[in-house]
Order: sequence, then C-alpha cells, then structure tokens
Amino acid sequence: MGHLEYAGRVFGAPPPPGRPRPALLALPAPGQCLAVTGPSGAGKTLALNALARRTGTPAARPLTRQQLARPVLDLFEPGLPSPVVLRTLAKTGLADVTLWLQAARTLSMGERRRLELALALVRGPRAVILDEFDAHLDLVTAQALACTLRRLAREQNISLVVSTHREELLPYLMPAGVTEIRGPEALARPLAPGARPRDLLDEFTFERGRLADYGPFARWHYASARRPGPVTDVFVARLRQEIAGVALLGMTHLFLGPRNLALPAYASGIVARGGAARLNQDLRLLQRVVIHPRWRGLGLATRLVRHALEQLSAPYVECLAEMGEFSGFLVRAGFERRGRCKPSREAGRLMKSLERLGLCPEDLLNADALKALTLAERERLDRQLRGLCRSRIETGHGTLRGGPLRLDFERRRQAVMRLYCCPEYFLFERQP
Repeated sequence: MGHLEYAGRVFGAPPPPGRPRPALLALPAPGQCLAVTGPSGAGKTLALNALARRTGTPAARPLTRQQLARPVLDLFEPGLPSPVVLRTLAKTGLADVTLWLQAARTLSMGERRRLELALALVRGPRAVILDEFDAHLDLVTAQALACTLRRLAREQNISLVVSTHREELLPYLMPAGVTEIRGPEALARPLAPGARPRDLLDEFTFERGRLADYGPFARWHYASARRPGPVTDVFVARLRQEIAGVALLGMTHLFLGPRNLALPAYASGIVARGGAARLNQDLRLLQRVVIHPRWRGLGLATRLVRHALEQLSAPYVECLAEMGEFSGFLVRAGFERRGRCKPSREAGRLMKSLERLGLCPEDLLNADALKALTLAERERLDRQLRGLCRSRIETGHGTLRGGPLRLDFERRRQAVMRLYCCPEYFLFERQP
C-alpha cells in the first residue's frame, strides 16, 4: 500500500486531482487463475500494481537491459539452492542446459516470458501476478504460454492473476473469473457466450516416426554431441502436420549397476553368462526425448512418452537421465526412480590424475592451465580424455563407437560433463 493510499484509507482523504484511482482486485483461490481484461490504457497495470502492493504478491517483471546481458542462471540469487532453480526453469518450459548458459538477450520473446515467470516462482510464492503476459507474442506462442500458466496454477496450487487484452486467449487460460477494468471500476463478467476450455495438448497427434525426424531436434538435447545408440523405435508428436517432439527408443546397455537391484533377473552376472539374448528381447532404453522450444511447458513430453510406452511390447523400459532430477515428465509418464549410476572407472582415473596435477575438472576448459603442463603430462591426460570421451555402447547387437576423436574444446567439454555424470535410473514396468 502506498503512502497516499494509506492516508486515504485512514483519513478518508480523496486522491489528489489528476491521480487515477486503481480498480480494486482480489486474489483468486489457490490453484485458480483470474484474468484481467480491458483495452490499452484502461488501468489494468495500475490495478495489478495496487494488488501487488496490497497483498505482497510478487509480479513477473520484464527483464531489464542489464539482466538481458547476463547468462540465464546468473539472474537467480546466489543463495538459492541450484536444484530449486533448475526445477523451476524446467517447470516453466526452460529445461535446456544450453539455454541456461546463454545471455538472456538470445532468448526468443516466448522464452523471455517463461524466464520472467521462473524468476517470480523460484521462491515458492502462494500467488503470482503477470501483467500483459502475452505482450509481443504471436497468437500460437501466447496460446501455449496460457496453457502453461493454467497448468502451473493447478499443479503448484498458486493463485494466479494475469492481464491481457486478447479475448481469444481466455479459453486457453480458463480462468475461474474474468474482471474487466474500466478506470477505477472492476467489473466481473463471464467468458464470452459459447466459450469452452481449450487445451493445446488435445490438438496434438502421436504416431511412429523415422530416425531422420530426430535430426532437426538433436541440437536441443543436452547430449547433442553424443550420438544415440542403436535405435529401434521412433515416435513423434505433431501439431497440424508439423513435428513438435521426438522420442527415440533402442537397445539398452548390457550392464547397468542400478539394474542389478531393480531387475535381478537381468543382473550383470546373469547377462555375462549368456543372458544377453533375453535382455535384448525384454528391455528397451528410452534414449532421447526432445520437444521443440515453442511447445515446452505444456506437458507434451509426458504425453509423447506415455504414447510410446503404450505402443511398445517390451515388458521393461529403462531410461538414464541427468535431467530427470529436475524435470518430472518421466515419472508422470509412468516411470519410477530406481537408483543412480556411479561415475565410470575412466572418470575416476581422470579425476585422480587431475588431482595429482593440481587441477580441477573445470581447468580442462582453461587453455592457460593446460599450457602449464609438461608435454608428457599433456599426452597422459590426453589418453585419459580419449578413454573417457569414447562413445561405447555394448548392446549384444555389436558395438557402436563414436566418430573421430578430436583434441579440441568440445571433447574437453564432454569430459568435464562426464566427470560429474551420475544419471538417475528410471524404470517402466508393464503391468500384466
């Protein structure tokens, strides 16, 4: 509450001449959305600002010029737990490692709106206000964001207040109430006659695809530098004939530590003694799930994976996912968390070598630190990098090896990632 508002309330003093009086709004119930409408200049922003001050509700603010110049992750307060920050980004449709490291100015307008929302949600507020959430967005992107907002309000059980001047977005928001602002008046009104809830998810179709469908999507996967293993099944999500997401499934790894406990009948010892044929018959591996950035945050990955699981005949499907800790779509699709993989032996040997050299893993990305090593030390380190970065997936159907190894920054970046790589092990068990 501002000082003028306080004085006016306590002493009944009228607002000074020429100062507009904001319309009075109230927060909706938890899990619901209030849509505030009205033409430009009607007083929507004034009313939302007054509501934010009166209730202490955080608002999603447009990114400043200084914020746009900084990396996405750098915009969050340092004291916040990193897992909380990453989960919040994933919930708002920004589960993209490459995007997290980029300057915010490189994001599309739709991604900027999602980032502004994540910054408002990261502390777990009970309510959030978004003024003109669809500003500068094309209609389809605005519809997708409206569906994301509706889902977040329901799943996070928060009170959401949004303003828009585009009536066509209301069926996608499906607010519990609509308030039209006319200067100092806030008039509650129903949706337009005949308006029905719209969910973009219901407009997608799911079908089998081809491996070539994955090509345009590979750059959006955090492991894009590594080729997927042998692929047996491809599924795609389409919207009006345009591919919006791809899921790849294939032969699983012969030996996985978490599997020894989760599926004792397919433990490493049994597979090594001739059980590979049964393993390859009964198990599949979910290798990649990539959704086009425009359609993230809708729940499309959950629907796509669920469809794929329904179409497969294998009784078990495994998935190893670094992003699984921060994005919950695998669990929503039917998987269970059943363990975590340990770092590889090659990673352990490289880590010990770095310690002996007085280096930390991040020094692999520092050319000056590597130049300080002797020739013999660099050669030994390079051999270990080769061993760690060589892609080797044993499936019982031959061995797939990666392409030519290069002594470049990309391979060193892969090594740093694999040193810390302890992906979660997810398992789907088909019910008899």
